[in-house]
Amino acid sequence: MNGFTPFLKKEVFELYRRGRLLLFGILFVFFAILSPATAKLMPQLLKMASLEEQGIIIGDVTVTASNSWEQFFGNLSTILIVFVIVFAGSVTKEFSGGTAIPLLTKGLSRPAFILSKLTAAVGVWSAGFWLCFGICYGYTGYYWDNSAVNDLFASTALWWLFSVMVICVMYLFSSFARTTTQVLLGTGASVLIPYLISMAKPAKKFLPTSLASGISFCSGEVSISECAPAIAVTAAIAVASVVLSAVLIKKRKI
Repeated sequence: MNGFTPFLKKEVFELYRRGRLLLFGILFVFFAILSPATAKLMPQLLKMASLEEQGIIIGDVTVTASNSWEQFFGNLSTILIVFVIVFAGSVTKEFSGGTAIPLLTKGLSRPAFILSKLTAAVGVWSAGFWLCFGICYGYTGYYWDNSAVNDLFASTALWWLFSVMVICVMYLFSSFARTTTQVLLGTGASVLIPYLISMAKPAKKFLPTSLASGISFCSGEVSISECAPAIAVTAAIAVASVVLSAVLIKKRKI
């Protein structure tokens, strides 16, 4: 792919220049600290919420590492939504603004153009994701025992796989959509529709959204082995999205 390395360098520089690397660095660290901090302060917060005058009294609450990781997995959804919103326009804005046209008309590869953006996005997300996990792991282990949480690393890896699939799908829509709004709607629908289908239990084990049930795996409510079909489907969607984005970007009119 002619131009992949220059495009990738350009993308990383733009992410740095626009402050997106700093933004997500701060965001991931903040939520990494917030997860165990929220769990640690939960008993005090619940006592403050007690309404003794109305006869509502909340007794002592026991907090464990599971509470911290429950906060962690819940916060990941928020970070992913912010990430998609910020990165959804990375392709469409370059076409609408005309900044990509001079490079592409000089013979540089269109697949290299979009795959460099996808690579940079997945790289930023993965680095931040595992940094967030590492900080939360250390912080939670300081107060509680992480070993009491079942399949913690595997559950986190499954969440990461799901999130990477979402990013790949986002760039698939970016390869042909004309506006950022269309990319957001397409990406949102690709997550919402499987989520609604997953309400039918027989279909749930095949759907990517089942991989985002981190705390269910950790609590033993759901066995990771049950999600083997979902893992295969999620990986297949991610790969197919990458391939199709490289194909469809070639047909896009400048």
